[in-house]
Amino acid sequence: MKILISISILLISVLAYGQKMPSDYFDEASNYFEEEKFNEALKGYQYIVDNHTKNELYPRAFYNVGYIYFIQKKYDKAIPKFKEILESNFNEKENLGGGIMADPYTNYRHRASEILSEIYYAKEKYDTALYYFALSDTTYPYLHFCGNEYASNDVHTALRYDDIYQKLNQPDKAIEKLLPTVFITLADNSKVIEELKKLLANRKGLKQELENSLSKIYSKKIDREKYSYTRYYFKFLNVEIAVPDSYESCEDEKDKFDKDKAIKEIKQTDFYKMIEKL
Repeated sequence: MKILISISILLISVLAYGQKMPSDYFDEASNYFEEEKFNEALKGYQYIVDNHTKNELYPRAFYNVGYIYFIQKKYDKAIPKFKEILESNFNEKENLGGGIMADPYTNYRHRASEILSEIYYAKEKYDTALYYFALSDTTYPYLHFCGNEYASNDVHTALRYDDIYQKLNQPDKAIEKLLPTVFITLADNSKVIEELKKLLANRKGLKQELENSLSKIYSKKIDREKYSYTRYYFKFLNVEIAVPDSYESCEDEKDKFDKDKAIKEIKQTDFYKMIEKL
């Protein structure tokens, strides 16, 4: 009798599922997620993954299954999900429209590789963490349409490299990743300056080296698909650093690049002042 009741309940459940659309399951799962009822959310997303592989919500549901495993620290289940995403053809620029990932685009492979990095970091496998983070930075770069968000991502990326390289006892590599972000103004880069201050604390002659570097500012022509432009750079500690855009002038403007003015402006930055005090 108990077996029949169980089967009957199962059949009723299946029939009930059949009356709902994949979007209903997705919405229910998302509501459960917002309520931090992760196991219930997982069931809804997993139902879509198991039964609606051709549905437009399948990639989101698949990602969300892996994401829930990740936040539950069920890494052995999360890892294969995110590795499968890296091999998928999910659309990185699919319009997100809210949900678990709060950005305009889904960035599936970018997020998957970054989360894999976090998982291996938690496992103290720092070489592997570096490998997957580098994938998120180069092979699957972050996609957005806002300069401020790109600036924030640049700061985040620099600090993440810094953290991993320090775990690998490679401070020079950490410095190499931090330096290109010292003049970012569209996002808060104060943590970058703090990290460099600690990493450079025992080095001598940095102010003079920076002065020498600034005296050798050079230009480079940057070619894009439909246009080209000139940027200005200097090398400090063998790292190429871009002169901030606000200190430059475009080629088609009457005013050309003023090197002395650019150096004067750089000397007012937190980065220069930090180096000056070391």
